[in-house]
Amino acid sequence: MRKTKSIAEIGVYPPPAGGISVHVERLCDTLEQKQIPFIIYDGNGENGEKKRAVVPIPEIEKWAWKYLWQKNEDIIHNHFLRWQIRFTLSLLKLKGKKIVHTVHSLRNDGTQLGLAQKVMVFLTGLLSDHFVAISEEVKEKLLELRIPERKISVIPAFIPPTTDLESDIKKIPDYVLETFTKYPQVIVANGGVGNLYNGEELYGLDLCIDMFTKLARENKKLAFVYCITHVVEQALLEQYTERIAAHGLEERFLLVQEKIPFYPLIQKATLFVRPTASDGDAISLREAIYLGTPAIASDVVKRPNGVITFVNRDADDFTKTCREVLYAPPTDLLQYRQEQERYVEQLLDILL
Repeated sequence: MRKTKSIAEIGVYPPPAGGISVHVERLCDTLEQKQIPFIIYDGNGENGEKKRAVVPIPEIEKWAWKYLWQKNEDIIHNHFLRWQIRFTLSLLKLKGKKIVHTVHSLRNDGTQLGLAQKVMVFLTGLLSDHFVAISEEVKEKLLELRIPERKISVIPAFIPPTTDLESDIKKIPDYVLETFTKYPQVIVANGGVGNLYNGEELYGLDLCIDMFTKLARENKKLAFVYCITHVVEQALLEQYTERIAAHGLEERFLLVQEKIPFYPLIQKATLFVRPTASDGDAISLREAIYLGTPAIASDVVKRPNGVITFVNRDADDFTKTCREVLYAPPTDLLQYRQEQERYVEQLLDILL
């Protein structure tokens, strides 16, 4: 009987929850369902209680070199962003391992790399079996770095949630769930507070408050839930809280700081918004489309099919777009759901 090959999932695993860690968690859920053996090597280390066993790797560079001399899994699937880690792991090709890198973000192009780094990238491309780019933009940057095009596939990082919805809903505080019972229409968003990008709030909480202040006057049945992923500047959070209270909207605009599952809120919501000033291929947008919730996002990058965009940092256009979608939501989201379902199978075809 042919032995099922084992996979090393090397990256980060929640908590904390983020785009890459949620992707790894859901990929592992799929592998488990398909009875494919895997081991998780977790750069988040001992950070919080994990859903499944992980091997913590707090010092990633040192661990990567040690891993070369250990007993390795058959397939090395790397999610770390640094080329040094990609290169080190690609050396396992010399031991007959299959090396696949999922490239979630790529900010360095060839003009920013020194000669030694360019050689390292070249050798990584030579040794590695495949690169999974999460967007066409990432693929173009890989091509600029002279990664062979035959080794690159574009597959968004979204994987549908496979966890028990009812179990995750129980992790959400009552005051949040009651908002969805009390108000017929609820807008949801998530992101940090105090991350500045070109002097502007990166995740757009300020835009959300401006927009909701206007729409709340028109629609008394409307509420907003903003789940805070992290706070960089506490003083800014206090300012936003005061601004909400000054309009008498503290019961209708919730700032949720508890770490709770977010996808059940997207599923319950009337509208999901992502007014970011900079972005990649946001998994939360694909999640909204998959769950059948209309999604609005800034036009800073190419957005997934089915997402409605507004002009970046234009509060009036953001408000106008939200008003229109709340009044007449799109009815053709099913086709986009089916598109999101295919990505994990495409990824497994490459891995296995």
